[in-house]
Amino acid sequence: MVRDYPVKRTNMTATAISTRTASDVNLHVGAPGPAVATEAAALLNESLGSGFIRPSELAELTAGHGGVLIRARNRPGQLFGAATARLLGREDVNALQDLLSRAGVEAGLDGHRIGELKSIVVSPAARGMGLGTTMLAASLDFLKACGCRYVVSASWVSADPQQSSLGMLERAGFAQKAGGYLCPECGAECVCAAIILVLPLEDWPVGPGGT
Repeated sequence: MVRDYPVKRTNMTATAISTRTASDVNLHVGAPGPAVATEAAALLNESLGSGFIRPSELAELTAGHGGVLIRARNRPGQLFGAATARLLGREDVNALQDLLSRAGVEAGLDGHRIGELKSIVVSPAARGMGLGTTMLAASLDFLKACGCRYVVSASWVSADPQQSSLGMLERAGFAQKAGGYLCPECGAECVCAAIILVLPLEDWPVGPGGT
């Protein structure tokens, strides 16, 4: 089932992040059909690197309510942004724990359900309207409603703040934990700094994006 709701100001932490949002943009939260999956995958790949995700993977992500695809559209239907999030399985959590342990980080994830914020992309034409912040809030609502205690995400650090989610994630309360990921743009030849961030969800308020 797809849930639609208007973009609006979102208070993300106790320090309240205020954003300028567009009144003619709606969020669509739910499983995509084939055409929507193709469109969203194209936007994600354009911003995060060719081959980042296939349309079939977006359909798999939302199967069984284990993940979510969020789309931001204007009223004529133009796709302005997309975000993906999912519950982590045991193998993924173990791999994450191993990565953090090798970096000397104890994140306290043992015994808890963990969610992953996989991606947030806003098209260049729609930046500065608060869509990234709003899609982040909807993603966290989804993961908290699924019972997640913590959310992890990887941010590719760029000299251009418009190309990195790091600032937005830190303002939302994510804390840097470790580096070590390869970005999808460079692959094995990666020279970008990549950071794993973790956010406790225990104080996150489930809002209109919750399921």
